[in-house]
Amino acid sequence: MSENSLSFVIGLEIVTAILATFFSKKYNASSERYFVYFLWFTVLIEVSGGLMRFMFSVENFWLYNIYMVVGFLFYFYWYYSILKQKSFQKTVLIFSILFTGVALWSFVFQNWSEYHKYTFVVGALFTLIAAVFHFWQLLYGDEILIIKYKLSFWISTGLLLFYMGMVPFMLLSRYFKLTGTNYYILIISLNSILYGCYIIGFLWAKEKYNRF
Repeated sequence: MSENSLSFVIGLEIVTAILATFFSKKYNASSERYFVYFLWFTVLIEVSGGLMRFMFSVENFWLYNIYMVVGFLFYFYWYYSILKQKSFQKTVLIFSILFTGVALWSFVFQNWSEYHKYTFVVGALFTLIAAVFHFWQLLYGDEILIIKYKLSFWISTGLLLFYMGMVPFMLLSRYFKLTGTNYYILIISLNSILYGCYIIGFLWAKEKYNRF
């Protein structure tokens, strides 16, 4: 990622984290309350990674590999906490165990100076399935009429759209070299969709619809 595109993404993340903090009262009684900490953690990682690469010319893949594992495990924990069906919860728990196994394999057998794509793809696919579980729960539950006020809906929408774009890119990147401007446009677009959905969620969420 170029310095300009990274700056744009970091700017999006900071704006989202600020809004998450400002509107935290709306969802402070729900499982989404942990997202405000996760968003600021993401900002810290991105800023640290940017400084390492562009100011000190230090390799930062190891940092993003660790963040990737922490991030996906956070998503799995969150989905486990908001899914009501036991079968969905058990599936997400199995996803967490399998993903952890893949991540450990990557840490042991893959080079730390490269991005661990297999770990990313597995984590992203499991997150997509968990998001579908959540949409099914909303669709067939009693919250369908107030869905736009549910922060969890907007978070899941952002994750679904983001990873639907990133997974094919990761899987096919070895066959289709997407570099330069096209690569930056893709990354900026997907991040704009992800954090745009988060921002809509923080703005539209209503406290009475975002509780355990």
